Amino acid sequence: MIYDAAVIGAGAAGCLAAICAGERGLKTVLLESNSKIGRKLLITGKGRCNLTNDSGVETHIKNTVRNPRFMYKSLNLLSPQELMRFFENEGVRLKTERGNRVFPVSDKSSDIVDALYSKVKSCCEIKFSFCVDSVTKDEDVFIIKSKDKEVRAYNVVVATGGRSYPLTGSNGAGYAVAESFGHSIVSPAPSLVPVDCADTDISDLAGLTLKNVTLSLYENGKKKPVYSELGEMLFTHTGVSGPLVLSASCHMVKPCGDYYISVDLKPGLTAQQLDSRILRDFDKYKNKDFCNSLSDLLPSSLIPVVVKRCETDKTAKVNSVTREQRERLCKTIKSFTLTPRKLAGFDEAVVTRGGVNVKEIDPSSMQSKLISGLYFAGEVIDCDAYTGGFNLQIAFSTGYCAGMSVQKHHEEKKTMIIAIDGPSGAGKSTLSDELANRLGFIHIDTGAMYRAIGVFVDDNGVDSTDEKKVTDLLPKLTVGVDFKDGAQHVYANGEDVTKRIREPQVSMLASNVSKIPAVRTYLVNEQRRIAGEMNILMDGRDIGTVVFPNADLKIYLTASAEDRARRRYEEQIEKGFSVNFDDVLADVIKRDKQDMSRDLAPLKPADDAVIVDSSGNEFEDTLRILLDIVNKRLFKEG
Repeated sequence: MIYDAAVIGAGAAGCLAAICAGERGLKTVLLESNSKIGRKLLITGKGRCNLTNDSGVETHIKNTVRNPRFMYKSLNLLSPQELMRFFENEGVRLKTERGNRVFPVSDKSSDIVDALYSKVKSCCEIKFSFCVDSVTKDEDVFIIKSKDKEVRAYNVVVATGGRSYPLTGSNGAGYAVAESFGHSIVSPAPSLVPVDCADTDISDLAGLTLKNVTLSLYENGKKKPVYSELGEMLFTHTGVSGPLVLSASCHMVKPCGDYYISVDLKPGLTAQQLDSRILRDFDKYKNKDFCNSLSDLLPSSLIPVVVKRCETDKTAKVNSVTREQRERLCKTIKSFTLTPRKLAGFDEAVVTRGGVNVKEIDPSSMQSKLISGLYFAGEVIDCDAYTGGFNLQIAFSTGYCAGMSVQKHHEEKKTMIIAIDGPSGAGKSTLSDELANRLGFIHIDTGAMYRAIGVFVDDNGVDSTDEKKVTDLLPKLTVGVDFKDGAQHVYANGEDVTKRIREPQVSMLASNVSKIPAVRTYLVNEQRRIAGEMNILMDGRDIGTVVFPNADLKIYLTASAEDRARRRYEEQIEKGFSVNFDDVLADVIKRDKQDMSRDLAPLKPADDAVIVDSSGNEFEDTLRILLDIVNKRLFKEG
C-alpha cells in the first residue's frame, strides 16, 4: 500500500497533522517510535499539560523568541481559541489560570493525550515501535524504513520533535531526515532550562521561591539587558530555575561566561522609596542587630546572603548603620547579581532551540521549498518561544497547517479559490458578485453569514457583545447557504434572512459577533466545506489570512473612509432607509477601528495579496481592474 500521507512522530504536531490529513479523506499513517502516543505531552506542565495560552495571535508572536514572523500564517489558521475549542469538542474541559495559561480542568495531561489518541484512531492508521532509520524518495514515492519494516507514502510530515527530554523519544532523528534531502539545520541547543551558577553563597537557598521580582539578563559590558521581565524564580542546589530563568535561558546563545543576571528583589520600589522603607524598619527594630531587622523585607533564608553581600557586620546595631551601608543594602536588594556557569542539558530542557532552517520551509503550508511532498511541523523546526503554553501552540498550529496542506497523489485541484478581503463598504460584495458571475464561479458572501448570526442573536434578545451568551446560543442555530439563479441566499434555522441582513443596524451586530472565537470557528468550518465542492470567490475580512491562506489568488480591496461611507449612504437611501451621511461615516470609521484592532484575526492584507484601491473609481473601472488581475495571475500565468 502507498499512503497519501505518512506522519513521523506522534506528539502534539504529529497528531494534529495526522488528524487533519485523515479527516480530509487522505489515507494516512502515523509512525511512532514508542508504544504510545504523546509521551512528552504527558510530562509537560509538570504532568498537567499547559496546552496553550488563551491570548491573541499577536501575543503569541511576541512570545516567540526565534523566527516569530514564520508563525503568522499557521497561528491564524489554528488560533489558540480554535485549539481550545477542538479539545472542548472532544470532551476535555479546560480552565485558564494566571498568565492566561490553559490546562485541563482535571489537571491531568492524560486527558489531552487520550483525546488525541481517540481522534487519531478514528481517521488514521497507527504503527507503534516504528523507529525511522531512513527516508528516501523514488520518483513520487517516499520510502520510510525501520529495521525490517517499510512504509511508502506520497507525502511525509516530519514531526519528530527536537532533542529535549530524550527519554520520551525526542532524539533529533528528524534533523537527519531533513539533511538527507538537502535541508540545513540551525545547530540545536537546549532552551528553557535551569541555569547553574558559580556563586557559592546561594547554595543554602535551594528551594526558595521568589515572586514578583524582576530578572534581567545582561551581556558583559552592555548597559541594555538582553532580557528583562517581572515574575517568579526559584533557587536550586546548583543555581536558579523557574519561569523567569527558563525564559532568560532562551537568550543565552553565547558562552555562559559572557552574561550576568541581576535580580531586583523589590521592583515596586525606587531606590529612594526602598531606603525610606528600610529606615522605617530600622526604627521599628532599633534595638536589634542588623541581620534581625530585615525580616519584614526579605525571606529569612535570603537575609544572611544579602547581609554578607552588602559588607556590613551582621551583629551591628541598627542605630549604628551608616548611610553608606544603607546604600550598599539598597543596591544589593535592587541588583542581586548571579554569575551563570552553565546551562542545564537536553534532559532538563523544556524545548529545543535550532532545527530545520525556516527559510527552507513555506510558512503557509509547512512544505519544504526543496522537496515536493515533504513537510515539517513542531519542535523539529527552528522556532521556539517562552513558557506559558506558547511552544505547544506552535506545535499544534504547524501540525494543523501541514495536515491541511498535504494533497492526494496526482490529485488535480478540482476547485479554485479567490479570496477578496477588505474593510466595510469597500464594495466587496457587489464587485465579487459580478466578478464571480463573469468567471463562472460561485460567490460566497461571508459577511452575510456573520450578519445572519447577528440577526439571530438580536432576535433572541441577546447582547451581540456578550461572548458567553452568544456562544451558548450557537448550538440552537443552523446557518445555511443556498444559490438560486446564481444568487446567494442565507438562512437562519431555515428562514431566508437575505433581505433582513442588509438593514443598517445589522452591520454593527455582525462586527460584534465576528470577534467571538466560537462564531468564527463555526463559520470557518462551513466556509472551508463549501470550498471543497466548487470553484468559489469568497469575500470577507480574513479570507486570505485565516480561512484560506493557500487561496489561488488573494485580493485586498479598499477605498477611503469617505468614499465607502458615500457608497453605503447611497445604497441605504436607495433601499428606502432614512440615514444621515455623517452617521454613516462615523459608523464606517468605528467599524474599521474595531475590525483592525481585534485580537482574533484582525483585518489586514495577506502578505501575498494584490492591493486594489477603488477610491474615486466607478463600479466598471474597479471590475475591469479585478478581471485583469485574475486573468494575469490565474489563467495566463498558470
